[in-house]
Amino acid sequence: MENKFKFVLGDIQGCYQELRQLLKQIDYKRNNDIFCVGDIVNRGPESDKVVDFFLKNKVKSVLGNHDLHMMALILDIGKSKDKNHTLQKIIDKKKKLDILDYFLKFPFAKIIQNNMKKTLVVHAGVLPSWGVKDILAANEELTYSLKKDPEEFLRSMYSDRSKRISKSTNKRNRRRYLVNVFTRMRFISSNYKLDLKTKMNKTQIKKYKPWFKYRHKSLNELDGIVFGHWAAIRGVTNHTSIKGIDLGCVWGGSLAAYNIYDKSIITVKSKK
Repeated sequence: MENKFKFVLGDIQGCYQELRQLLKQIDYKRNNDIFCVGDIVNRGPESDKVVDFFLKNKVKSVLGNHDLHMMALILDIGKSKDKNHTLQKIIDKKKKLDILDYFLKFPFAKIIQNNMKKTLVVHAGVLPSWGVKDILAANEELTYSLKKDPEEFLRSMYSDRSKRISKSTNKRNRRRYLVNVFTRMRFISSNYKLDLKTKMNKTQIKKYKPWFKYRHKSLNELDGIVFGHWAAIRGVTNHTSIKGIDLGCVWGGSLAAYNIYDKSIITVKSKK
């Protein structure tokens, strides 16, 4: 099935003015076909305006870690986890439950198919051992659990302990691990243990490498993988089929739009 999406937007994180400028650059009104790599909100100054734009124009995205945190705060969960958030205007909105319902429709992974090409969009990454069926199964497992009981899912997702799983891992810790893979992963070991503390572009622990440095089974079926989350690398992966598009707009970098047809990138500089 063909998707209408042409551009995938990088991490917006509440940078509404840059979003508006980028949409003009890609002629959004004529090409109403954008998708987002997640982390729509938080850290930037106008998360409420970004969310209003998404709801008004029915823009879709995969879920990022900051989006999940916003959803938790709407349900009065996780306040102690991030005291420096910039989400209060969203939390105070009368329509905050409508916002929650809208974000509950977002997946953790999305395959966009255009002109016989398949591009996977995720926020942080996927495991090298996963084929497309594994990615879709993990996504379905998480989205089903999130929609079934949002409060229980969001309350139990905060954990750095679920860095690795095995056949004996219980359901809750498996779910935490999958959330961490899709929304927080950067460095992993050869046996897929996650390093969730290192956020820069290098790690001092030799057994860990960026997740995109491994051979990925899914690329036997996909034409490419697009991800965000890792602003410190400024999109550089040195991989022809895996592209990072979080260019750190909220940190003074740029906001990016990735054209999945020709793999070009359009950017606008941060106003910060």
